[in-house]
Amino acid sequence: MPSKRGVIFDVDGVLVDSGAAHLHAWQQLGDEIGVPFTRELFERTFGQRNESIVPTWLGETSAGRVAALGERKEQIYRDLVRRGGIRIYRRIPDLLAELKREGFAVAVASSGPRENVCLIVERIGAGALVDAAVAAEDVSRGKPDPEAFSNAARRIDIPAVRCVVVEDSVHGIEAAKRGGMMAVAVLTSTPRPRLAAAGADAFAEEVGDLGVKDIAALLPAASA
Repeated sequence: MPSKRGVIFDVDGVLVDSGAAHLHAWQQLGDEIGVPFTRELFERTFGQRNESIVPTWLGETSAGRVAALGERKEQIYRDLVRRGGIRIYRRIPDLLAELKREGFAVAVASSGPRENVCLIVERIGAGALVDAAVAAEDVSRGKPDPEAFSNAARRIDIPAVRCVVVEDSVHGIEAAKRGGMMAVAVLTSTPRPRLAAAGADAFAEEVGDLGVKDIAALLPAASA
């Protein structure tokens, strides 16, 4: 019998503090091709797929070049992760273990490529705690489209109305709400007013401040 409740976590900015590593990777790529990648552009596009970021950065660009540049950026990023370039947020993976003990299904849904997602799940020691993982390869539309979260809900076999999404970006909160899910905004990368305007149902400074009761309180009582 499937769990009656689900929690879907974004990865970057939620489970791990990886913003500096992503920014460094984009800036190194910019140096390599001779086109600066600014902090302002990074803040404006953070949470989007590379297929959207590269054209925003460089203008009209062939699909092949977009793919090649995106893959090079991710190679740089993964090297940084392996060298300790990210910080795991407090109480991860303890929170995931608590959710599992209380009968929640746990999924992650990221705009990043599968190799990145798997690497992060491994680094935080949560491989046995994550029931499903959705990455860029699993969707055709990026956030704020709800496809990633809807896909994750299907994989854990939980109706959208009984899922809570934990996100840090405006695009992610919008995607959760468009998918019919409750949304908790962590204030690690985006000001609270912007996340509130996007439709966040609850807030936490970071994921470690959340408890199982906080998440459960957002969902309707299970039907008999």
